[in-house]
Amino acid sequence: MSDRTKPLSGYTILDLTWVYSGPYCTSMLLDFGADVIKIEGPKRGDHSRDFPPFKNGVSGYYYGINRGKRSIALNLKSEKGKALFLEMVKKADMVVENFVPGVMEKMGLGYDVLKEINPRLIYGSVYGFGSWGPYSKMRGLDSVAQAMGGLMSLTGYPGMPPLKTGPAVADAVCGMYLCIGLLAAALEREKTGEGKRVEVGMMDAVFSVLEDCVVRASLEGKAFPPRGNTDPLGAPWDAYETCDGRWVMLCSMGGASFEKIYRSIGRDDIADEFSGEGEDAIARRSAARDEHNAALAEWAKRHTSDELIRIAEEARISCGPVLTIPELLEDPHLKAREMVVDIKHPRMGDIKTFNNPIMFDEHSVGIAPGENPLEPEIGEHDAEVLQQLLGLSEEEVARLREEGVLWAGV
Repeated sequence: MSDRTKPLSGYTILDLTWVYSGPYCTSMLLDFGADVIKIEGPKRGDHSRDFPPFKNGVSGYYYGINRGKRSIALNLKSEKGKALFLEMVKKADMVVENFVPGVMEKMGLGYDVLKEINPRLIYGSVYGFGSWGPYSKMRGLDSVAQAMGGLMSLTGYPGMPPLKTGPAVADAVCGMYLCIGLLAAALEREKTGEGKRVEVGMMDAVFSVLEDCVVRASLEGKAFPPRGNTDPLGAPWDAYETCDGRWVMLCSMGGASFEKIYRSIGRDDIADEFSGEGEDAIARRSAARDEHNAALAEWAKRHTSDELIRIAEEARISCGPVLTIPELLEDPHLKAREMVVDIKHPRMGDIKTFNNPIMFDEHSVGIAPGENPLEPEIGEHDAEVLQQLLGLSEEEVARLREEGVLWAGV
């Protein structure tokens, strides 16, 4: 998909975000075709430049969610830096930030100020707990959002301490929600000609994806316990270890599949007693799911993963092996769908990364085959951006560096 056909081609995004949730949002906007201009503080820039893994002084963490963006090292604490930013706002479609609530207002760069100079501006914010409410002044990080949003209380096994997920899913969900909100605001702007402010709170975002657990707590009046890999729908629903050292996840949602798989492993007694459809049958299977999962687990340990997958597929049960990240990087399905991208990085060497999973006409909006998007150095595009966006000359850019408005270390 060429830049001309990408949905946000021609959009300019001023990106004041850092670490993960905000940069993840703007990386999606970039994949959709927007020109994302990352405005970083001088010298250090985005703190995630200091996050591992490293190779030859380059952060793989920073690369993953900032590749393809342009960077300008602008001192927003100086009056000239603020004035320059306001001139850029006049040309921008969106401003995205994830500072602590009130920081932009203290700098005199809040939405109320920016919309006066650009009424079409769409302004997006990610906060730990939103800009209002009893927790709004608290500092939010992914793990804290998982804890306070309810996710940690549901993750892990009964009797074990609360557990967060491996990746920073609260950050990712927030970034996706903000991206959705910004795109919706862009659609509305096409009708009204006016921009608006969009915000997402991390605690809100986590709470919103707790599935049936919220309604269950409301109906039953009690906390929903962690359940490991099992599900109240019954069994087989778990990760099963096989004799060849693999793990396979099975998820059964119907009485017919339940009956067929237990007959396949020689447990006619379970199939006869707990077969059937409807609410009552599901309730009976759910009450006995630990016993049923244990029966299948015992069978699985004496058979290979291929055998387990075969009988699950014959029973029309959703199943699949538990894959590691190195396996996924070589997975034929992900490669066929161009989800695994090979990059030739000038300092990190040959690396593989993930692509954007959204497809338009069988093509991703992300990295096209043969493209080699790199992460920007701090302030790498100062002159390029200011000349293109504001028409400044090389002499004017040099003068801004001398005055400390732009970082002279570029």
